Amino acid sequence: MYADQEAVVTHESGFVEIGQLAVPGMRTKVRWFPGGATRYERWRAPSNILTFSIVLGEPALLRNVSEISSEFRPARPLMFRPRSAVWESKTSGSQMLTVSSYFDGDFLSADDEIRAGAISVDDFSMLEMMQILCEEIRAPGHASAELVAAIGSVLRIKLSRLVQQAVSDCAEQSCSTDVATIRKLIHSGRGGLPTTKELAGFCNTTRRSLLRRVRRATGKSTSQYIAETQLNRAKTLLATSSMTLQQIAYEAGYANPSRFSSKFKSMTGMTPRAFRKSARRHEALLPRGPATREQ
Repeated sequence: MYADQEAVVTHESGFVEIGQLAVPGMRTKVRWFPGGATRYERWRAPSNILTFSIVLGEPALLRNVSEISSEFRPARPLMFRPRSAVWESKTSGSQMLTVSSYFDGDFLSADDEIRAGAISVDDFSMLEMMQILCEEIRAPGHASAELVAAIGSVLRIKLSRLVQQAVSDCAEQSCSTDVATIRKLIHSGRGGLPTTKELAGFCNTTRRSLLRRVRRATGKSTSQYIAETQLNRAKTLLATSSMTLQQIAYEAGYANPSRFSSKFKSMTGMTPRAFRKSARRHEALLPRGPATREQ
């Protein structure tokens, strides 16, 4: 039985609906699961769902059914499931708050839907917009409907680009010198990233050809694309995790914490510590009371 709600929880779990709102083309729900859930479940997305999850404890684990893999991976704070995507999830009983936006219309063609799966999103601006949606549901202000509608339009554009890029990556995977491999290496880099020469070696091509392919696929230079990818990953971890700055530097692929701090400040004008303090707006979204005191 498939559930018409957030992907990281089951339809039988007890929850408190904090609120919901709808604008043309998008509806958003905020739910609090005080008792958590310890379950294994298979899901099918009934519509296009973008979910921001704040978990107090162990993160949910998920596995795309469309992928050939037996491994469950921790779900990112921000996940997108195109309509008809199928995945499996495990939850550990942790309390969580979910902000889920459901989008009408199609993001994929009928052929692309066959291989659709959940997509981890590291775009910090999208995470911020989901937090704003939560704030507007809990305490609407002046011109709230207009603000929500504008956010919905921006999210739809960003999701369309994200999905098209994912489809493009799938189509490129049969090539020996494909940009999909480059992206995978960049996104999985920890404790330092390969040089462009090493990336070219992984893709069995020349450095010059690599640089040309990356620019054609992303519209950016290789160094710019790597730097922005690392920055977005670091921003997301600073805003949503309890990792130390040293751990975040490692996860985002920086050689050391000092390099991370200097590069982050040069690109944002803020230190990682100052950014974390200003970005953790989701802490104010968590319900207060007996359900959270043990945390």
